Amino acid sequence: MNNFKQELAGLCAFNVKNDALIKAFSALGGRSAVKSVEAYMEICAVLLTADKSLGEYLKDMLIFSDSPFISLTAENPTELRKKAVESDLRIIGRIAGYSSQRLKEELSEKYGDIFAELPDYEQGSFDYTAEYFTNFTEKNGSGIFAKYKAFSYCGGLCPIENTDPVRLSDLKNYEAQRNQVVENTVCFLNGKPAQNVLLYGDRGTGKSSTVKAILNEFEGLRMVELSKNDVGELPALFRQLKRVPLKFIITIDDLTFSENDDRFGILKAALEGSLSARPDNILIYATTNRRKIIKETEFEREIGGADAIDESMTLADRFGLFVTFSKPNKEVYLDIVRKLAADRGINIPESELHAAA
Repeated sequence: MNNFKQELAGLCAFNVKNDALIKAFSALGGRSAVKSVEAYMEICAVLLTADKSLGEYLKDMLIFSDSPFISLTAENPTELRKKAVESDLRIIGRIAGYSSQRLKEELSEKYGDIFAELPDYEQGSFDYTAEYFTNFTEKNGSGIFAKYKAFSYCGGLCPIENTDPVRLSDLKNYEAQRNQVVENTVCFLNGKPAQNVLLYGDRGTGKSSTVKAILNEFEGLRMVELSKNDVGELPALFRQLKRVPLKFIITIDDLTFSENDDRFGILKAALEGSLSARPDNILIYATTNRRKIIKETEFEREIGGADAIDESMTLADRFGLFVTFSKPNKEVYLDIVRKLAADRGINIPESELHAAA
């Protein structure tokens, strides 16, 4: 039978040798029948747990592998690099050619008929070219960036599996404000000049929801949530993301600083440019409900807080785009209520709806 271990040792473009399925195939066909049985059962367990055919699993494994070689090939597809990717695909293609029945038959020929009663897996198909994977990587990145669109940051990137599904169409009124954010994001994604954005306004006016909805509107966009307490990590985050060939928006919610907070200076430097300047593939979108981003001390309030106001305005100016979400008056509020009720199929008399609102 096929020497899977020797063949899989020849993989060089895709970083998948530590994948559970690949390790199980590598363990087949050795001297020990018991180890081959264990390896076969691991293959079944991996595929049945993932609820995927062998072909589907292998495709996803390659797409979502963290493979710098594939990213490099997508960026600069030399003939030698493309041939290395094609070589890997031939190896993976031969693995994909094994139905559970064929695999059990070949194992039985070597060890005796001890595999017949073992479970089966679905084979599926695997017919992908090197161009398919390099094109996918160029558009979606690799590894976690291909698999997830949103991340939180706390010493490192943590994928967010279930993001808020809110869409721009779910948000009512404030169209002029949201259009500014959308147009800025479109420019950013198209490689045109774009600004960091500060969304200011009262609670409940849709600032954070606007930012979340932006993520759901644009396929090629990635978003990283950064707590205001972790603003000091911005330079490290910049270094990590600038190497990824994707567009990122770093979001900071409820932005405020206390007097003499070191994080204020770090954010200001990141916005205005410094030795750790923001890379071209990153923008910062922050929200705040405070007109003065730096909290005043009691003494500053007594004397008017001029210095704190100046510092707050200096930071706000660095964002480039300042979008204000004002508190709605009664007429606007009730209009929002009517639109939300219509979306949800709430069909009651308007007077009753207004009273309940």
